[in-house]
Amino acid sequence: MLLAAAVLSAAATHAQARDWPERPVRLIAPVSSGTALDTILRVVADRLSKAFGTTFYVENIVAGVGLVAAQTAARAEPDGYTFYLAGVGVIAADRHLFKSLPYDPDRDFMPIAVIYDNSAFAIAVHPDVPARSIPELIALAKTQPGKLSYATGSVGVLGIPGEWFNKLAGTDILAVPYRNASQMLQDAAAGITPMIITTIGALAPLKEANRLRVLAVTSAQRFPGWADVPTVGETLPGYRVVGIGILVAPAATSREIVQRLNREIDRIVREPEVVQQLYTLGMTNSGAGTPESVAEFMRAERENLDHVLSSLNITPQ
Repeated sequence: MLLAAAVLSAAATHAQARDWPERPVRLIAPVSSGTALDTILRVVADRLSKAFGTTFYVENIVAGVGLVAAQTAARAEPDGYTFYLAGVGVIAADRHLFKSLPYDPDRDFMPIAVIYDNSAFAIAVHPDVPARSIPELIALAKTQPGKLSYATGSVGVLGIPGEWFNKLAGTDILAVPYRNASQMLQDAAAGITPMIITTIGALAPLKEANRLRVLAVTSAQRFPGWADVPTVGETLPGYRVVGIGILVAPAATSREIVQRLNREIDRIVREPEVVQQLYTLGMTNSGAGTPESVAEFMRAERENLDHVLSSLNITPQ
């Protein structure tokens, strides 16, 4: 009887996966509408809707610096109708930044596909700043310890690029946290804050208008289309801080559903139009990977960020 029950249960699960999706599918984004992460997730959702003939929609949950979104996804029914776009916060950083978490990144999520494998930051200065390279910026900062400042985001992992830069460069450039990204960019362009560290996508229009001078990107390689901009690591070996976006599911979600979604996302992220959209947003992706390779990628990113955050001796909040 027990064996028969197990067989029937497996058959029912297979049938459910085969018929999926039969109703709208929710993709949770831990950011506000209109941000880069939200934008690319909506691009993917639109194409998934067309591919499967069922609505895939984005739900923005921004409360609790991303913790509420992660908790909502972790506690959702593993029925194939809730997925979550996890970034480096959920994957690695949050356990360093917070004393306790309402989810376990290893236990509660099943990796599905890479949406973007590199969302780099860039370091830029106002044209009045007499530094045209990272070595010149470091030299300038050392002649004015504690006087040079940079604008940065105020939430979670956004402060890491600047802190890691100070650590490796031996500088004391002061962070000026902003909650409003538009105000942060306006103040940097006006010279109110002489330096800024933010995403490539946000800086691109100001770079093209020559309102800010971009000195370097924080990725391991130079960014496509920005061949003239070096990486920070070319001056400070070992420096690399990037964002990643991994679509995950509640841990007990059907393997068949995960594999179907993985295959479709891999096709989507290789579309030339989507590749260009990623570049415009300051992101890259070389493919969705497989659920197994995505799990390995997440482990590697966690190890890298564990090293960075442990070196910074951040006190959890």
